[in-house]
Amino acid sequence: MRTTMLTRKFLLCTGQWVTVEQLANYPYSHIVGELRYALDEYQSVSVLAVYENSLPSNVIPPIKPDVRVEIIGDARRIRCTISYCEHFNRWEIGRSAFLQLSRRYEHYFEKGE
Repeated sequence: MRTTMLTRKFLLCTGQWVTVEQLANYPYSHIVGELRYALDEYQSVSVLAVYENSLPSNVIPPIKPDVRVEIIGDARRIRCTISYCEHFNRWEIGRSAFLQLSRRYEHYFEKGE
C-alpha cells in the first residue's frame, strides 16, 4: 500500500490516532509513531512504526522517518521520547495481523504442543 500525506495516521503520546489535518488540534502532544502496512507471509498487516525520536505535533514527520521498531501484535508502555513527557500508550493487534498470526501457529494448537 502506498502511503500519502492524506492517508497517514499518527499515534500521539496521549494515545489518540490523528491524521495530518488533525495534528493542529493537539498542540501539547507528541507524535510517537504511525500506522503502516507491511507484508507478513504475503499478507498485508497493520503495524505500528515507532519513531526513533518522538516529534512535537506541529512538525509533520518525513515520509520515511527513522523507525525504532515496527510492532505487529499487542505492546504496552510505548513511551514518548520527549524528555519531559510522561505519557505512554498501548498498541493493539489489528484484525488482519491477528488472523495471520493465528494461521501461523494453528498447527501447534492442533498437535497440542
